Amino acid sequence: MASQRTLKKEIIAEVMRLFDEALIIRAVSASEAMQSEIEDLMDDIMVFTDDSLRRVTHPSGKDNPRLVKAYYKALRYYIATNLASLSERLDDFVEGL
Repeated sequence: MASQRTLKKEIIAEVMRLFDEALIIRAVSASEAMQSEIEDLMDDIMVFTDDSLRRVTHPSGKDNPRLVKAYYKALRYYIATNLASLSERLDDFVEGL
């Protein structure tokens, strides 16, 4: 399904942007504690990525188009809110530098 492929590409692009930013912050951070917290954030990013990609390929209500549409609408909201949350956590680290 083309829309699944597009959604997966969008997720991967956003996650890679966040992960790259986390790598840069980890490289310039001086304290071990901050590096450890950033690595925890990077783990959260990887878990979010795996969960989101898994959820894209397994929609509920395959036989009913309305349920599928509602599922993807809820999934897009879930992805957007979690990406915003991860981005805010990265911004907090930037402010701490």
